[in-house]
Amino acid sequence: MSALGQKQTFALKKAMSALPPIADISTSEVIMALPLGRLTRERPESEDTMLKTALCEVLGIEVPIILAAMGGTASSGEFGAAVSNQGGLGSIGSLFRSTAAVTRDIDVARELTNRNFAVNHIPPTLDADAFRYTLAARPAVISFALGDPGDLVRQAHDIGAKVMVQVTTVAQAIEAAERGVDVIIAQGGEAGGYGGSVSTMTLVPQVVDAVSPIPVVAAGGIFDGRGIAAALMLGAVGVNLGTRFLASKEAPIADEWKHAIAAAQSEDAVKVDVLNDIQPLPGTVGYGTVLRSLHTPFIDEWSTKREEARRLRERLWADITARAQAGRRHETLLTAGQTAGGIREVLPVAEIMRQLIAETKMALSRAPKPN
Repeated sequence: MSALGQKQTFALKKAMSALPPIADISTSEVIMALPLGRLTRERPESEDTMLKTALCEVLGIEVPIILAAMGGTASSGEFGAAVSNQGGLGSIGSLFRSTAAVTRDIDVARELTNRNFAVNHIPPTLDADAFRYTLAARPAVISFALGDPGDLVRQAHDIGAKVMVQVTTVAQAIEAAERGVDVIIAQGGEAGGYGGSVSTMTLVPQVVDAVSPIPVVAAGGIFDGRGIAAALMLGAVGVNLGTRFLASKEAPIADEWKHAIAAAQSEDAVKVDVLNDIQPLPGTVGYGTVLRSLHTPFIDEWSTKREEARRLRERLWADITARAQAGRRHETLLTAGQTAGGIREVLPVAEIMRQLIAETKMALSRAPKPN
């Protein structure tokens, strides 16, 4: 780190030390609150159990569970609203999507929920028109991933949005903190989609220490309440889940993709280096990431012919795109994380949320107590 960077980091930490600390996470934070019933715009009555952490206050949500922002055909306004209406934070993705698709989903989400949701943008491949529409729509949360957002943070703050940035290393987390972001997602290498190589268990506590008191959300390798409880014990104040929600009734992906996740073992989710040969963006720029997917014949064939894949990249990318548009993306890429090995059912979002909350409460209640 340069001398200037060290000074900025020191100044940041000094300023942060004057802020009130985030409350420690404990089983006492599992409190009586709102039920997670059917998809509805009305606020449910307070009967069921729910988790409350500092993240809930920062993002204006009821459960510290975020739908990971996903690109291509794995994102829709309906999908994001389904998670928001169950008390979490739904997300709308922009990667590998048209401007019209992103703007349509923002409008749909606003119609289907009166709760907060996030709109995600990718700095290395930013769609300027979609970002301008996002700013005009004034969502409660704007998130970024796969690269340093730079001045985009200020622009998001100027319209009153909270800003989340997903990182894959401690250095990226410190950079994000210096940008003044409100929440940092520490994504472990187990995650599906584009990600790094450091595991969640290793990365999260280091990021928590490096950027405290900025709230940290854990991502990667989490599919049930035990994983959420473990993330809280590592110092995170919430979780960002992708693969678990892909295997939901509301996910806008082909049934073949959903069922492949439910049938997979963890070792079936592999890093697809050849995809960066075929489509260098966004993986080879920004944070430098590689997509994780379940095996497909396409992946298995071209992973052994990377030099040829580089020569034929335009034809191969056109093939991937055409199949995705025809609803057959599962023939080429089945984006999923290693958590696929722990997922056995395709369930409604409401049921997934109920299970996650109940399991987290149970796991926290069973945590060993010191003598």
